[in-house]
Amino acid sequence: MGAIVKFLPYNWFKVSFGVFVLLIMSYMMKATNQSHPLLGSQNEIVLPFDYHQGFIVVDIIFHKKIPLKFILDTGAENSVLLKRQYAEILKIPYSKRIKLLGSDMNRDVFAHVCNSIYLQLVNTQTIKSNIIVLEDDMIFLEEFIGKPIDGILGAEFFRGLILKINYKRMEITVSDPNTYNYKKLNKHQSFDIEIINSKPYLSCKTSVLPGKETVSKLLLDTGASLTTMFHNNTDSLLILPKQIIKGNLGKGLGGEINGFVGKVHKLNLGTFEFNNLVSSFQDLDDIVLKADKVIRNGLIGNHLLERFDVVLDLHHSKLYLKAHKNYNKDFEYDKSGITLYAFGEHLNEYYIRHIVEGSPADEAGLQPGDIIKKVGFWSYKWLNINKINKKLAGKVGKEITFKILRNGQKLSKTIILRDLLDDKKSEN
Repeated sequence: MGAIVKFLPYNWFKVSFGVFVLLIMSYMMKATNQSHPLLGSQNEIVLPFDYHQGFIVVDIIFHKKIPLKFILDTGAENSVLLKRQYAEILKIPYSKRIKLLGSDMNRDVFAHVCNSIYLQLVNTQTIKSNIIVLEDDMIFLEEFIGKPIDGILGAEFFRGLILKINYKRMEITVSDPNTYNYKKLNKHQSFDIEIINSKPYLSCKTSVLPGKETVSKLLLDTGASLTTMFHNNTDSLLILPKQIIKGNLGKGLGGEINGFVGKVHKLNLGTFEFNNLVSSFQDLDDIVLKADKVIRNGLIGNHLLERFDVVLDLHHSKLYLKAHKNYNKDFEYDKSGITLYAFGEHLNEYYIRHIVEGSPADEAGLQPGDIIKKVGFWSYKWLNINKINKKLAGKVGKEITFKILRNGQKLSKTIILRDLLDDKKSEN
């Protein structure tokens, strides 16, 4: 389970449970799944999902009783229940208490292991699986996504199966590899991947700076709302770009996570090429590297994967990609310097959590804690986080007026969007 980092496509926000925050101890018991119990007697099932802020959200029936919302996360080995009250309502016994590593290593975080929990997704069989229950939900994903989130569904849940992710239709087709018709993938480009602790890794060519090419091992992370993230202390050629934005990337179990955002000169996935790719950068702590027992250089998230039809064969360790039209067009990203969070009973109110120093929002006098009442002509009642962030990723030079509430006082602030990653002003 990993960090929560504000990132692409509209701001600098990302959640990847498999990368930073929650590293399950080696004594964590494996799920009790037998051979493909998820499919039952079927060879293939279709699993619908919602796509919010770059996160794949699936409906799940928890222990045959409670409908919950989980993020599907191939970057996490194990499944995690973020809200302990559901386990306690059902009086589920804990088998053991474990200590988890926080992203800043400054505080202890604890969780409990629950064995043989019944989990069922739409159109699937009910199966038994072990799950980790946090003692306290210190992440509050709904604040970042603007939708209720109760847990994450880790890669172990789909071990040995084939996942076809169709982001446009918001469907995942889960298939039995023993009966799968591989001929229908003849228009896809195939890649060899590594499966380590149920998580998939792809090696690809990366040049952060021109002429500095290296081969990076990247986690294929459907729990990440970004294009890519690179751990620049894992390879001497993963040098930070000249033009970067430094600041808070988000919040993890152990505290705030800091890093940089910049553009990667070139990234190649086989013959698929991305130029001037907006990415984030962060040092990966040595303790995290040792605990996870994998030397990785970063990850690939949903905002890059959604440019393809994705088939992930977790049985044969293969990845198949079929590019959409204009797959390598420029990615949208925030041009305001604002990080928004949702609040309220229905998560339909919004406030500013962070401001990038020297950004248009900072220059306009907006401050952390400001409550958004209107964006342009639109009341917050008609907006959501996704719609607001899309406006903030608009064209350079666009003016956006905010009506805000600050300490009970109504104020009006106008920002002028600016490309913070091609910002001549910041170089002076």
